Amino acid sequence: KNCLEAWSQADAELVASFYCENLDYRDPSVPQGIRTKTEFVKYLKLLFKIWPIQNWVLNNVYPHENDSAFSVGYTFQIANDKAIIRGCGIDRTEFSGDKIRLNHVYLNADKWNDWVINELKSK
Repeated sequence: KNCLEAWSQADAELVASFYCENLDYRDPSVPQGIRTKTEFVKYLKLLFKIWPIQNWVLNNVYPHENDSAFSVGYTFQIANDKAIIRGCGIDRTEFSGDKIRLNHVYLNADKWNDWVINELKSK
């Protein structure tokens, strides 16, 4: 829950503090993955610059057989002065000690495809 609260604050350093130095982070914008905390912070700073308004709400926690792994379900809203994207998601998350080492993000968001297409056209 604290990690989602950090995402809602749009604070890259705070979010990254929940993750291992060497990690496996993937979301629809970085399907190839991010492997280091330094790369992760750089990505988050860009993400929060584009989408400064973040609201992430935990709905469910689904434990796995492995005590260090679980999935979380949530709803979210991200926004800037031009657009709002709302949706839901589920993440596969694995820990090493008290830090996240794997976080694979799966989102179902209204307007996400429109936003991605517009971003690609503008490049």
